[in-house]
Amino acid sequence: MRNPLKLRQLKYFVAVAEELNFRRAAQRLFITQPPLSRQIKMLEDSLGAPLFERSRQGVRLTDAGTRFLSDARSLIREADQVLGRFEPQDAPALAELSVGITTVIDASLFAWVEAAFAQRFPETRLTVKRQNSSQCIRDLNRGTLDAAVIGLPSHAEGLTTEHLCDEPMVACIPASHAAAKKRQLSVLDLAQDSLFWFDRKLNPAYYNHCEKVFERLGFRPERVPEPSDHHVLLGLIANGQGVALIPRSLKAMTRKGIVYKSLLEGEQLRISVGVAYRVGEVSKTVAALIGLLKERVEGHA
Repeated sequence: MRNPLKLRQLKYFVAVAEELNFRRAAQRLFITQPPLSRQIKMLEDSLGAPLFERSRQGVRLTDAGTRFLSDARSLIREADQVLGRFEPQDAPALAELSVGITTVIDASLFAWVEAAFAQRFPETRLTVKRQNSSQCIRDLNRGTLDAAVIGLPSHAEGLTTEHLCDEPMVACIPASHAAAKKRQLSVLDLAQDSLFWFDRKLNPAYYNHCEKVFERLGFRPERVPEPSDHHVLLGLIANGQGVALIPRSLKAMTRKGIVYKSLLEGEQLRISVGVAYRVGEVSKTVAALIGLLKERVEGHA
């Protein structure tokens, strides 16, 4: 007997189908990738058909997945309509606040923000968008975001930024790597490896910062494009196709065949995390959000 479909699984499936990227879908859903992958596998088992195909080129829907997508969206709409019929008709309209959160760090670091804000400020609806820092900055300047948690350094002219925390970089290497048994590495231990590295346009300021550190250290590895899907990246590293330098919080993603190692230069290459907002436009709700972010981050420092 097949397991019954769950609304959560349908929402997870639609997120992956729309992003065609498990990492971005997990960030959008404010969960990590392992539970997302497990729920998709359970859904596929219930349906008796694979919904996605993964390859080095990325993720794509199977024929069964394409057919199921419209059904899943319809089921979600119907569920929302049922719930909507039971909402109080005289409920006051909520104020709205929109915040962007960078994808450079693990989604779980700020997964608490919506629930915590709703509990403290029930009269305001907080909308969260997971996207890279450059897009957050553009949306802030366009007025489509009220605040954003971004990676620093970033080119954020015209915005006020306040520091929240720092994320040292760690090395992600194959378990078979010659340096895998070392307790701590230098980036120079990886000089002969292919380095998976991000595109400069994703964060020009941080890219330039790293280039200065690399130049000072004499670290000049071969660069290869970093896949946007973290599962794909870890798979390539496990297969011995390269190494990566990643923020420490992303160590939460594990995979057989890879190991994480702290770096002697981890602090030099650290990416700082800050909250940004438009100069002179700090409403009470934006100030409340900034205060909540600082309070929670400082409390877990």
